[in-house]
Amino acid sequence: PIIGALDLGLNHESGPELFDELVSEMADDVLEISSASASRLHNALAIGFKERPENNLKEMHPLASMPISRQPAESNEVVACRISLDRSSGICPVTQAQQRLIVLEPSQRRQLHDDLLTLSGEQFSKFAGKRDDETPERATEELQKFSDWLNERDGEPFTAILDGANIGYYMQSFDKGRFNYHQIKFMVDTLEERGENVLVVIPNKYGYNSFYTSKSHHQQLDAEERTIMNDLLRRKKLYKVPPRCLDDFYWMLASVSDQVSARKEVDLSVANDDSSGRWPGVRPVLISNDQMRDHKWELLEPRLFRRWYGCHIVNYNFTAFVMGECVDGNEIFFSQADFFSREIQGNQSGSGKAWHFPVSDWDLEERFVVRL
Repeated sequence: PIIGALDLGLNHESGPELFDELVSEMADDVLEISSASASRLHNALAIGFKERPENNLKEMHPLASMPISRQPAESNEVVACRISLDRSSGICPVTQAQQRLIVLEPSQRRQLHDDLLTLSGEQFSKFAGKRDDETPERATEELQKFSDWLNERDGEPFTAILDGANIGYYMQSFDKGRFNYHQIKFMVDTLEERGENVLVVIPNKYGYNSFYTSKSHHQQLDAEERTIMNDLLRRKKLYKVPPRCLDDFYWMLASVSDQVSARKEVDLSVANDDSSGRWPGVRPVLISNDQMRDHKWELLEPRLFRRWYGCHIVNYNFTAFVMGECVDGNEIFFSQADFFSREIQGNQSGSGKAWHFPVSDWDLEERFVVRL
């Protein structure tokens, strides 16, 4: 027993119950551990539970690399090992515990929303440069207007937010590549056929008939492209971000907006057994292949950002268009960023709880698992 544990507000002094209690508190503050910490914990459990007949743990050399375990454990066996989770199911091969995708709580969505408003002002000068007629406050005000519009608009709530620049430029690095509105239409049509209500968010300049591309080439929209753009605008499916404002903040904020008037407090999430064929999970989703590695995102609270990314981002893949032409049978393949959360979490395993710890210097699907 740990002397004084009860005096510290804990409910147990020893055993698996104390471990569960300590790790539950730890999970609120820590996202992952190091491999050195995993080795120390493994050895501590090997020593501490050596008298239990169901303990098969052996001490490791502190500098030895922990091997990956794949053998299913007995229901009462003490477990402390390195495992690799099944990417498609989130099931642990040793404990059979099912990992969960942990979604943002309403209070966390509001915090992320407010943090984006603050960050948009802080990042404005870096993006737009210094101009006498521009202030960081304008960036925050414009993003707040967008947030208000999402909350006050009537009609069906948006269930899929599209990173228009990412989709328009997808695989367009060849000679005749361009910001391709046909690819945006292809994405919109595909998602609408699947029952999603889409909103395309684009940087301001791409909402006009001519502009300079990301390669500084002048691009003039042809008649078909103008028709696509104008149709999206007419249907209120296209939002042009104000000049010199970062579109990243807009599509990210849209994914956590409450959409008060349109949603009417209805949960937009899609169940695992949805009969219409929509992929399960939270809504709105954000359709983008952006890896979100920009340093500005490091300014957000890490747990909120990781949880948001895992729940909302959906990646895609299709054959690129050449102008308005594409291969026969072209199809979009979607993949959710995470099937389960990369956070410390405890889940039912046999008569107890199995704790899975992400490890900073192991592969993404690998975990250190403990079951006592």
